[in-house]
Amino acid sequence: MLYNKAMADSPKRRGDKRERTRARLIAATLALIREAGFAAASLEAIARRAGVTRGSIYSNFAGRDALMLAAVGTQGMQLERDFSAPMPLKAQLRGFAERLLDQLPAGASGGELVIGYALYAMTQPQQRAAVAATYRAMFAQIAVQLEAQYDDRLAITPHALALAVQSLAMGVVWQFILSPGDVRRADVIAAFEALAAGAERNPSR
Repeated sequence: MLYNKAMADSPKRRGDKRERTRARLIAATLALIREAGFAAASLEAIARRAGVTRGSIYSNFAGRDALMLAAVGTQGMQLERDFSAPMPLKAQLRGFAERLLDQLPAGASGGELVIGYALYAMTQPQQRAAVAATYRAMFAQIAVQLEAQYDDRLAITPHALALAVQSLAMGVVWQFILSPGDVRRADVIAAFEALAAGAERNPSR
């Protein structure tokens, strides 16, 4: 087949190449972290491991902080935090609890790296700010969804409920990593349903 430059430069092919480069950079970052720790994952080392130039990193990520956050984000749980479906709050949080429970094995398998990153980020002002910004955006999105459905029924602010949901979820994940036998499905669901009941002025409505 003759080389077709127009085909090669099409948006789809450019997009595919970009995704492959991003995947290589993420894989290289994770490999370096596992081999030598977070501090060893410099841009130069990542570029060498991925077989790309340092400029390629900046073409795909804002910098080392964004790349590292993206790499760690591929590990562990991929938990959907969508609260936009119309339903009673108790059912909403029960559904979230069930999704969380289904993801716990993945959370445990990648937990060491994710926890290690959290501890590392606490010592790095820029990394810590990047993590905080990610959570801030997540809380804002969840709060908007909760407010749209339950605002006139909530005993606390939508942001407070979003924070409570995330905090309970993180506690469940960490406890499962430490002592999985103590994290029983019925107990986790009951905890989220209790949160829903306490967050509403009139949960019977």
